[in-house]
Amino acid sequence: MNRAVSQVVVAAVCALLGFLLTYQFKELNSANSGNIDYNSSDILSEIENLKKEKEDLQKNNEILSEELKQLEDAAAKEGEVEGEIKKQLDNARMQLGLLDVKGPGLVVTLALKNSVFGTNGTQNVNTVSEEEIVNLINSLWYAGAEAISINEMRITPQTGIKTAGSSISIGSAGRIDPNSEITIKAIGDKNKLNLAVNFPGVLDYGALKSYSSDVKQSDDITIVKTTQSLRYEYIKPVQ
Repeated sequence: MNRAVSQVVVAAVCALLGFLLTYQFKELNSANSGNIDYNSSDILSEIENLKKEKEDLQKNNEILSEELKQLEDAAAKEGEVEGEIKKQLDNARMQLGLLDVKGPGLVVTLALKNSVFGTNGTQNVNTVSEEEIVNLINSLWYAGAEAISINEMRITPQTGIKTAGSSISIGSAGRIDPNSEITIKAIGDKNKLNLAVNFPGVLDYGALKSYSSDVKQSDDITIVKTTQSLRYEYIKPVQ
């Protein structure tokens, strides 16, 4: 489009100069008809000056067009850089858990099994603690999970999982009750994630033996962003 504009400018300049040349010739003819004496050398000199002016205008237009192209190229490159920067920022936000994300993966649902002795039985049922949950989450990370949540609470680099009395704290986002159903979502290569959770020593680790586990693969899992406040007071980039 800019090249077309430049061509229009050149055409306009040429038309203007052509008009000026025509006007000059008309003036000369009028002068001759009025018996005004013009030196032929002056006429030729004026024509040469107009031709030179036309060439200079064309050169200036070419220079301006080239400068415009350079500016457009620079703007395009800046646009690519801005696009790449935005992409990197979005990737960082996703990894930090600051954006809702979706993708393929699996959903693991844990439910405490009923005691074979009923409510009056003498057998105590072990419930999961931070140890079993951390082991399961680490297995998913190791299998290449890109995002994980527990009961819709996003796991971030600053999410500490810690037993707190009869519940388990998921960072500052909230708590889970080991006696209630626990749903863990993970986005990543669903086949690798499935192999990871079904590997011996994962879903049957420790108190997880007291839980039934339902593992479902899906092509469309949504994990919401974290509600946890991330703080960075002490780390600084190395210059």
